[in-house]
Amino acid sequence: MAVKSNAFGSTTLTADDAKKFKNQITYGKPKDAARESLSRGSSMASDFRASRQLLIKIKK
Repeated sequence: MAVKSNAFGSTTLTADDAKKFKNQITYGKPKDAARESLSRGSSMASDFRASRQLLIKIKK
């Protein structure tokens, strides 16, 4: 099995790497940072749908 992707600029994985990748997606557990990021993103999407405005603050 090989995983090919154009989203990341034509990435091709070896059979072993593809198997590890597939297992990580199927059985892996998300990290806390990923859960927090998903929560913030879902909140932003909800706010945007409600108001059609989104304020993004960038910290230096």
